[in-house]
Amino acid sequence: MVQERVASMAQFQGSWKLPGGVADPGEDFAETVAREVREETGVQASLVGVATLRHSHGIRFGQGDIYVLVKLLADKDEIQVDPHELQDAQWMSFQRIESLVCYDGKASLDGKVSENNLKMISNALFGSLIEGTLIPNSRGGKPSVLYTAPKPAASAM
Repeated sequence: MVQERVASMAQFQGSWKLPGGVADPGEDFAETVAREVREETGVQASLVGVATLRHSHGIRFGQGDIYVLVKLLADKDEIQVDPHELQDAQWMSFQRIESLVCYDGKASLDGKVSENNLKMISNALFGSLIEGTLIPNSRGGKPSVLYTAPKPAASAM
């Protein structure tokens, strides 16, 4: 979990959230999240699967915003906080995250976790992951990634 030094809205100043950021041109979201985690915390991580998507309207520059939450596997536990971007960064248990949740949607989230972030984190930890498979790009160039839910067990059909 990370605490950003400067939040986009005063209510979120000092809140705990997952690392993240905006994709660079030509980057897919698996590359984006690995880069953002590395830049913010020094932790190298690789994609395990897609956990959940959040689609909001009017967030960035009045446009829609798709937030992709992925599950990663870290290569190490040591965190190196980027002091220009973050106030703090810590590994937290789910129980610790739950203890920091603020259920008042209008209150300051300083030192807290928003209820929406808890829902996304819970889904990442306990939900089924959507898996990615590289497929050729029909227009050439960088391969595409096809993300699909796991197939149901034969007995469930």
